[in-house]
Amino acid sequence: MSGSSGGLQRKKRRKEELETSDSDSAQSPPDKKVVYNMTTTPTPIKEGVLSTYDQLYEQLMKGFRGLMQEQTESFKQGLQRVESSVALLSSENKTLNERCEKLSEENANLREYVELLDVRQRRGNLVLNGIVADPSKNLKNEVVSLLRDVMKVEQINFSGLAVSPMGGGLKPPILLEFGSPVDVHVVLKNTVNLKGTNFYISRDMPPTQRANRNKMLRLRHEIKKLCPNISTLRIIQDKILINNKLFRWSGSKLVTGENENGISILKEITGTDFSGIVKAIQDFRPPPRNSPRPS
Repeated sequence: MSGSSGGLQRKKRRKEELETSDSDSAQSPPDKKVVYNMTTTPTPIKEGVLSTYDQLYEQLMKGFRGLMQEQTESFKQGLQRVESSVALLSSENKTLNERCEKLSEENANLREYVELLDVRQRRGNLVLNGIVADPSKNLKNEVVSLLRDVMKVEQINFSGLAVSPMGGGLKPPILLEFGSPVDVHVVLKNTVNLKGTNFYISRDMPPTQRANRNKMLRLRHEIKKLCPNISTLRIIQDKILINNKLFRWSGSKLVTGENENGISILKEITGTDFSGIVKAIQDFRPPPRNSPRPS
């Protein structure tokens, strides 16, 4: 009896365990793989944290804007100082240029005045070329003989004549200093009698005036060659008269007596453009003395 009673109890407990197991199985669902949705909205930041970030950003931007404004203002001030300095330099440069132009004009006027005084001082002088220097002969007697016998000059004061060589060499130019400009005009009138001889007489001129005269002589030669029908073509000291129009040199430019453009007026008179010839005449530089001539 006791054995059968114990078996029943074991069966009863077994049944209860099975029922309990089935109940747990029904309540617990089977294991499933968890799938995460990548589009899931992230967990929002707390309001206090967001406010702190905004304040930090605003403070950073405020500081950045202040720094930029400070740098910009400093740059503007520096730029204004530079502009003021440039304006001042420009004004000073303009004033300096005006002064230089005025000084240049005054210098040109002063040089012209000095040359005019020099010309006046030389009005009683002539320069004779062609006489051979002979130390054994009296130079003044040789000159007086030339004036009387060759040039047929009589009505001048020979006693007041002074002669002196201008340099060395076999045939140096001879400076003739007369007592009066009237005697100079008398001699110049008779220079036609020197045609066909080796002698040449010209006025005593300052170096600049003589250089300008030589340029005018070259220009006259070119005009005669290209325009043989020009009626009036005469050298007057360092100027040239063309059809009653007087031309002169002003620095490196050819101008008229009224300061008109000489090349343009010359083209109107002759119908020929002499600009290239005038430039060649101005650019010409004689070779140094005692140097071999180009072949």
